[in-house]
Amino acid sequence: MEQLSRRELNKIHCRQRILKASRQLFSIKGYEETTMEDVAARAEVSKATLYNYFPGKDSLLMGIAEAELEQICQMVEGELTQVPSALERLWRVLLAFVLDSMCYISLSRKITYLNSCEDSDLFATRLEMVQILRRQVVEAQEQGELCPDADPDEITELVMGLYLISQFQWVHQEQHTPAYWSHRLEQAFRRGMAGVCF
Repeated sequence: MEQLSRRELNKIHCRQRILKASRQLFSIKGYEETTMEDVAARAEVSKATLYNYFPGKDSLLMGIAEAELEQICQMVEGELTQVPSALERLWRVLLAFVLDSMCYISLSRKITYLNSCEDSDLFATRLEMVQILRRQVVEAQEQGELCPDADPDEITELVMGLYLISQFQWVHQEQHTPAYWSHRLEQAFRRGMAGVCF
């Protein structure tokens, strides 16, 4: 049993190493120019091992998006359970999505574009992201922090709009610190929520 656990742990670490390598390469070389051979070399795995985990570059994109969602879900179910305010939890989830994307902005833009296309395999990751945000919106309405009469889908669209602004409107992100972007995002978030807060 212990040996199986170690094997499973090794699989998880290998998968994480592959995803990290692909994120780096897609950001440095670009998605189109990066080959599966490049990813295997960067992750220090054989091509056969890489293909065992991910049959192609599209599946690597899916893996990257799913890993981000899993990380956010763990945050919501872990550390954010200690935050009593649902509105504050909503803010922190949005901030995590934005700051995480800034580390690999060109790759994040590609994923964001693809997950907005209904015929893309990545569309499901967009739906999951929306659901994570919407749950926080509904909880904030139930707690009386947001107007209960407001449509939670419209509030969620507003929050998603802020995410999309951070992806496609903010340029030269490397010229400013994460603290600068956090402050800028928080101002926009607070102004946006003011219309649906009590």
